[in-house]
Amino acid sequence: MNKVPVYEAKNKLPLFIHQVEQGNPLAITRHNNVVAYLISKEDFEEFTRSDKKEKSLVERIHDSRVEYGLGDDDDFDYTEYFDSLRDRNYFGRPGAEHLFDEV
Repeated sequence: MNKVPVYEAKNKLPLFIHQVEQGNPLAITRHNNVVAYLISKEDFEEFTRSDKKEKSLVERIHDSRVEYGLGDDDDFDYTEYFDSLRDRNYFGRPGAEHLFDEV
């Protein structure tokens, strides 16, 4: 990816827009720090597509259970599962109480 300072991007914007249309995104810098990106319309639409939703933790756990053959049980009790993972020893020290046991 090419990098150009803000003043150069301003002075040569039509040239850089043409390059971006050809599939070459551009990083715009100020004092050698990237402050913006110039990308094509297609890349922007792909990036902001509303149907590209990140899966929740529960959905990812469910997918992993299916992938590893642990069942496709929609009635899986995730609360019980997470409680079983909770370590009762605060930072693993023997005999230490859990941080939230007295709350």
